[in-house]
Amino acid sequence: MPSRRLPNTVPAVIRLLLTARDKRLATPAAADRAISDAQFAQLDPAIPTSLLNRILKEATDVDLALAAQAPLTTALNQTGARCTMFASHFHQVLDLGITRGEFAAGARAYYGRGIHDTTLPDLSTYAAVQTAIDAIVRGEANRFKEEGPAYIAMSHPTAAECAGLLSIFRSQLLASEQSRQNTDTQREELQALYPEAQALAVDLCDTVEFFYRHDLNPGSRRTKCRRWGVIYLYEPTEPRDEGDTTGPGTGGVAPTPTPTPPV
Repeated sequence: MPSRRLPNTVPAVIRLLLTARDKRLATPAAADRAISDAQFAQLDPAIPTSLLNRILKEATDVDLALAAQAPLTTALNQTGARCTMFASHFHQVLDLGITRGEFAAGARAYYGRGIHDTTLPDLSTYAAVQTAIDAIVRGEANRFKEEGPAYIAMSHPTAAECAGLLSIFRSQLLASEQSRQNTDTQREELQALYPEAQALAVDLCDTVEFFYRHDLNPGSRRTKCRRWGVIYLYEPTEPRDEGDTTGPGTGGVAPTPTPTPPV
């Protein structure tokens, strides 16, 4: 027999509340209304402070926050990847220049590496990339001061190019973090309303099923309840109720098992 499924997610709760609201609005005869006036007051679109209006607002705020966050995250990821590439290329070019004798063997020390360390700096996180580029910018300035006339500027990329890119990256990182914090805030405000909304959804399911309790045909009773948002689940091979297109049921009479041939 199909079993009732209580809503246990924000989308499922909102979907049930909306269905119950719309069904109530479309039911002019009071005797046909399966939910009470007190319950409808929590769904009434004309009451700004109704529970449904409040949770719809919070859900919309989450959607808007995510929409604003998405392009910032994309831009940050792109710039972060470029920063990683610039830092990697800088040190690779430096190592090649040391191998060719264009830079002193100890030049790596200016950039936070061991003199004989041919391993690239850690670039596995945004924090590590920022540290590496900071070291590039400071190191290039210090090498300029120390080497004097023998100084040969690094290029492809230059330290100035790395610094400019890092400035953009930091601005994007700040904007992205602020956007994520706003999204978290909106989600928390939505979740704060969820227990009350979920309790109302369960109460509506109970009320609707009680209202139709005198319909002794289980399929007919479930069909009436579905119109108010109640959800029922079928077993995989269980036939659906007439007119119902939901669930993984067979949609008809359960198949007859194939007899096992005698051994």
